[in-house]
Amino acid sequence: MTMHDTQTGSILDRAENRAGLAERIECHIESRLCGRIHNLHVVCSGERLFLQGRSRTYHAKQLAQEAALDLPDSPSQLVNHIVVS
Repeated sequence: MTMHDTQTGSILDRAENRAGLAERIECHIESRLCGRIHNLHVVCSGERLFLQGRSRTYHAKQLAQEAALDLPDSPSQLVNHIVVS
């Protein structure tokens, strides 16, 4: 294994870890809010977590944000792009 292979592998591992974390957070939000966020999508990018979707109330948007931050390995910065309509 070359140095390049090692670096490429670690980049892929990190991407898979972020995708797995995003999926876990998304499932956690779904279980806590029982479908109150429509088209929910969570993206982890570096130390940022992006929430996307639609909600009928600001309360549900806030609850989704709180649920995302519940998990101990959540990124430190959260950007809530859930649209209330």
